Amino acid sequence: AITVGVPAEVEGEISTGLCWQQQEDRAMVVPVPAPGRRSLARKDVKITLTHYRVLSAVGGCALLQLQPRTAFPEQLQVHLTQLLCPALGDHEHSSRVGRVLGVPFFLSPETAPTRTQVLDEELVSRLGLSPRQLHHLPLHIHLQELLLP
Repeated sequence: AITVGVPAEVEGEISTGLCWQQQEDRAMVVPVPAPGRRSLARKDVKITLTHYRVLSAVGGCALLQLQPRTAFPEQLQVHLTQLLCPALGDHEHSSRVGRVLGVPFFLSPETAPTRTQVLDEELVSRLGLSPRQLHHLPLHIHLQELLLP
């Protein structure tokens, strides 16, 4: 994945509960930091795990190797958002990362409506995009290898 932002740690794991949540007229995948035993037993929430490693970082972006250890829809996008480094082109979850004086912080899904990913002008210029082209920017997560037992 190519991310907007560089994780604080060069390598690590992201583990969190994920569930589907209805928000207005659509269902969204949201993190559940401390799921209860009942929600896990009912399978309303699934504990998910992704290992990541920063392969390269330049200009406020990073190339990450991601190894999901569990499978849940949109798991990688949510985990990257929790690292405060959403995937480039993630128009679904990137709005959950806010910035104050350049410092990123996590916003709850309820307070962060889905919108076209916001990128700083310098990055937009380096990508050779106009502001109107941003909503066409594809998600920069690529499957390199799939191993089936």
